[in-house]
This record gives sequence, structure tokens and C-alpha cells, in this order.
Amino acid sequence: MTDPVALCAEAVAGWHASWLTALGLRSERRDGIWQALDQPPQIYFAGITLRPDVPPAAVAGVPGSICDAWQTLDLEPHGFRVWRREPWFYRPPGPLLQEVPAELEIVTASTDSDVAEFEAVSVRGFGSEDATIEPGTWHPPTVLSDNAMHMFIGRVDGRAVAAAMGYRCEAVVGVFGVTTVASARRRGYGSAVTRAAMLTETGLPAILAPSEEGAGVYRRLGFEDVGELSIWATAGPAP
Repeated sequence: MTDPVALCAEAVAGWHASWLTALGLRSERRDGIWQALDQPPQIYFAGITLRPDVPPAAVAGVPGSICDAWQTLDLEPHGFRVWRREPWFYRPPGPLLQEVPAELEIVTASTDSDVAEFEAVSVRGFGSEDATIEPGTWHPPTVLSDNAMHMFIGRVDGRAVAAAMGYRCEAVVGVFGVTTVASARRRGYGSAVTRAAMLTETGLPAILAPSEEGAGVYRRLGFEDVGELSIWATAGPAP
């Protein structure tokens, strides 16, 4: 697989399939797409294109938002709108100096309680610091049965302040869910958990889809732009 966008789509599909399986939801790959068969929580896509030549009708019936990996779809006639566009970032294989602030402890989630802690800090990082959800709503501990999923928690003085995930596929590692709580930002914690999630020891390239705010950090880690995705959604809460 030489197309870096194909690697991006493959990693995103693998990561989604893992979490939906952990949630007890069905998904499948067919005709150049990955799709959820049961409606997933809104943080997850319900469809992902795995080839640039997928016809819109093949994915228009999925129960949620769609990742148009090559921006080749026109889903407006099917009632969708482009909610957001994000760049694809790719980093070739290679070592990376593991720079970790002295006060930061990086822990790999390996128990049910670790996964609950990971989920809680993720919610606080992407939302407000007092945000909470019912444990297991988005990230249930059943995901621990998938050895390809690696979840990292960054703690300072025993308190979780940062999180990131690395999902290992056959040919690429996908980096997902990098976040730091607002009160602990600009101290190198997000960069440190990203380095862990890249799983550079595997000898595989890494991909991610960064926010505008985080793009500079990832470029300094060796990532480069290789494309752009569109997120299509119907009316309702953003995915």
C-alpha cells in the first residue's frame, strides 16, 4: 500500500472497528468502505471510504457521519453536508527521541480501572475540566481484548492530565484522541503522549488527523501533510 491516504483510511477504519466491537456494535467492510451496522456514539464515524472511487450511494445509508478520506464524494443529494475538513498527516518509520517532562508519568492502560481513567481524562481534555460521562459510554474496558489498541495516560502528581491512543495495523500505526486538560496545556504533555502513541518501536509509519491547534506540534515530530478528509454529517449534533 503506497498511497499514504489509503494508510490513513485503513488506520481509522481499524480503530473504529475496534471500539465498536468493544461497545457490542457491529461493523463491516464491503465494496471499498468500512461501515457501522449499528448506530455508534456520535464521536465515531459510521462510514469511512477505503478507496477514492467509492460511489456516494454505497455509503449514504450509514447510521451517522462519514469520513470521506479522499474528498471524492458528493453527499449533498443524500441529505448530508460537509461539517468539517481536516488534514491527513503522515510520518515515515524511524526512531524518535522520547522527551518526557520530568514531572509527567506515562502509563499504558492495562486494567479496567485504567481504561476508566483514560476515558475520564479524555472527556475532560476534549470538553471542560468538570465534564463527565457514564464510564464505558465511549471507551469500554472490553477493548483490552484487542492487542492492537494502545491507550496512554499522562499523570502529574498522580492526577491524569493527558491521553493518547495508538492503533497498530499491519502496515501503519494510527494516532488518535490526543488531548490535554486545559489547566495542563503548553507544558509538553500532549507531545509526550503522542510520542508514546506513535509506537515507533514497531518500525511502522504513523498517521493522524490533527486539529489546527495541534498541527505545529505534530510537524515538529516529523509528520507532514499528505491529503485532506471531509466529514459529512446530516442535521443534528456534530460528530
